[in-house]
Amino acid sequence: MTTRLSLSEAKSHLSEVVRDVRTQGQETIITVDGEPAVRVVPIAGVPRVLTDAEVVTVRVLLGSIERMDRSKTKFDAVALVREGRR
Repeated sequence: MTTRLSLSEAKSHLSEVVRDVRTQGQETIITVDGEPAVRVVPIAGVPRVLTDAEVVTVRVLLGSIERMDRSKTKFDAVALVREGRR
């Protein structure tokens, strides 16, 4: 979700804005007279720290993958996707 701030809000909280953009990886739009003026975005390629919720989600997904049936028969992934299976 993109955050929108007025120029005066951004000036008052610039350090916080920069930290949020850097850690959350989400852009912030700064407005002047209610119109978008600039976009603050994280530098591409800089890894970010996962949130606790994201870590939990990854662990749940990995656990699900480990429990999946891994039959030795061949399958067509494209056909499965077309059928709506995962």
